[in-house]
Amino acid sequence: MIDTIASAQNLSNNPRTAPEANAGTKSSATLQMEDFLQLLTSQISNQDPLEPMKDTEFISQMANIASLEQMEQFSKGFETFADSQKDMVAQAYLGKMVIIKNQGEEISGMVKSVEKSDQGQISVIVDGKDYDPSTIVKVSLPNQ
Repeated sequence: MIDTIASAQNLSNNPRTAPEANAGTKSSATLQMEDFLQLLTSQISNQDPLEPMKDTEFISQMANIASLEQMEQFSKGFETFADSQKDMVAQAYLGKMVIIKNQGEEISGMVKSVEKSDQGQISVIVDGKDYDPSTIVKVSLPNQ
């Protein structure tokens, strides 16, 4: 259906789509809401007058694309939330005694600090060395 619309109409001659046509390919291969509305507008303006698009089809297509866009936004938001949770969990190790399993050897010590690298990687500092928090196998309160 999309191929039919694209071949039926030269998008570079349309003043509304000329900037998009001249901009080259988009970095994302997904159909964006703006693209969908553009295709839908073309479909409606080029439809067969004897067999017009039914309003229920139109509403269904709009609902589907809106739902898809909301799911993408939800997914991005959840990723951000999950990343912030990792930061908070690592901070909970501060001042605690931990046992770390690193390459088959167990290292124990107190977590002196938690650091985040430029790439966003979290590490805990024990005895001056940094370790991945996922290698911690035991956490306990320090002996007082």
